[in-house]
Amino acid sequence: MNPGLVIDPVVSSVALAATSIITLSLALPKVARQDDQQRVVAGFDLLPHALVAPFAFVLPLVEIAAALASLVPATRSFGAAALAALFVLFALALGINVARGRTDIDCGCNGFRQPGVAVPHSIGWAHVARTLLLAVLAALVCMPQSARVVVWFDYLSVLAATLVAVAAFFTLDVLLANRPKLNHLRNS
Repeated sequence: MNPGLVIDPVVSSVALAATSIITLSLALPKVARQDDQQRVVAGFDLLPHALVAPFAFVLPLVEIAAALASLVPATRSFGAAALAALFVLFALALGINVARGRTDIDCGCNGFRQPGVAVPHSIGWAHVARTLLLAVLAALVCMPQSARVVVWFDYLSVLAATLVAVAAFFTLDVLLANRPKLNHLRNS
């Protein structure tokens, strides 16, 4: 095995834990609020109307299945690859809409906007970059790990780094969600 192509088990574990926690916390509300999920999928304007409801129903289930599969050692690589593919798909959908100039849509990334509430420029290239970063994290889990011995301090490192990574993601998400409001306040 080429030593340049292996990853430390701590890095792999943090990537696994962070992407799984983030995916599950974002997918579960989509299952519970199907009406909002359908509205979000329709808002992307990428699917024929007849496919919006089935896609909106299946998508969060696939997200949950991929996150859970990545937690099981026997299916870890498959689950992580599926998560990476989903994140690339999400980034592509976001990027298409940003390129079209359709930045006022609800991305459904973390909760849902109130129906009928207009938020100008609610998505942008920062959303695409954030989603691609999640794809890279998920892909890291698929890389071979070094054979070094994992010691007790590594578990503390994984816990701390996972908490920081998840907190950083959700902090960035709140900042991105409030950016249009902050821009409005700054310009008024």
